[in-house]
Amino acid sequence: MRRVVVLVAMAVALGGACHSRSDADPAAGPLTHPLLWSVEKGGRTTYLFGTMHTGVDAAARLPPVVWAKLDAAPAFAMETDLDDPTAADAVPPSPGSLRDALGDAYWHKLETALGPDAARAVEHLPPMIPAASLALRGLPSTPQMDRVLAQRATGEHKPIVFLEPARRQLALLARWIDIKALRMMLDELSSGEQHARAMLAAYVAGDEREIARLGDDERADALRHGYTAAEYDREMDDLLYGRNAAWIAPIEQLHAAGGGFVAVGALHLVGARSVLDLLAHRGYRVTRVAR
Repeated sequence: MRRVVVLVAMAVALGGACHSRSDADPAAGPLTHPLLWSVEKGGRTTYLFGTMHTGVDAAARLPPVVWAKLDAAPAFAMETDLDDPTAADAVPPSPGSLRDALGDAYWHKLETALGPDAARAVEHLPPMIPAASLALRGLPSTPQMDRVLAQRATGEHKPIVFLEPARRQLALLARWIDIKALRMMLDELSSGEQHARAMLAAYVAGDEREIARLGDDERADALRHGYTAAEYDREMDDLLYGRNAAWIAPIEQLHAAGGGFVAVGALHLVGARSVLDLLAHRGYRVTRVAR
């Protein structure tokens, strides 16, 4: 499931690839247990909020405590610049055909999943583009939560900090989301959608333990599809844990300058080697604000 989660993040960074989702967020009312933490050190406080990049209508469902902490923060930080005009350079057209690389059987699966027209549109793009589309299947079609938060911060003239360049995020995904990964996703379409819906339910419930548990589920699927344990561990180091570690320095700089509000994908904030875990090991007092 970790690969699915980071793929959703990549799809957001691309501005939304072609995909098939349900029409709208079917739930209503503010979330009662938002994934919001405070980290305190040196008399300063920074708030970290775990986002669901797509599937939850931020304007309708984020509770007042989230907006209040964002509005009061002197600065705002997020994973990457969603509007970086150079990001497209990281996903140039492929010289070969995705159809040829996948083979007829898997190409048929892709056409069935995305539709023939959408499949043709990605035939000469890297595998991570259709993979991102598959990762969004079955999730409600909502405004991008990260973008909604960033727009609020921009409207209040807050400094905006990007924790990593969009090009780096996409380059890492291009390295790992290859033909092998795309075939695995096509083989696991039904279970992938079930995982995505389960992650959405865990997010809405504010259940950080369930989010972490779901995040570990994909390992067995990957090993069954020909990945070695070492390969999978290297992939997760690149896509998740290494990025968490790289974000600590800019978050600490933000904190030292007076604190702020940091919004990143929820999976980056739960479990061992998460951003919160790393900050705790650096002497920050970490507290869940709303349970």
